[in-house]
Amino acid sequence: MAKSMMSKQTAHDIADRLLLHILADEELLSSLLGRSGLNPSQLAEVVNGPGIHEFVLEFVSESDDRVMACADAIGARPDDIALASRMLSRRD
Repeated sequence: MAKSMMSKQTAHDIADRLLLHILADEELLSSLLGRSGLNPSQLAEVVNGPGIHEFVLEFVSESDDRVMACADAIGARPDDIALASRMLSRRD
């Protein structure tokens, strides 16, 4: 995928795949809960809320190692995760 060409839908799809991966990986889920300060029931509210895509992409993007591992796990390129994160964090 070209660096400058990604639809919001594609960015959301990447974030959704990342979320499913995180929820299925006990270590990542524990890290997410610890970083956010959320308990599991609060996480359920966030998962169903409007900012979930940005939340997930921000978490994954905190660490290059996490980006690489998650990209591999979901079959995406690390650059696509970075681009999705940038696209969805824009407020324009």
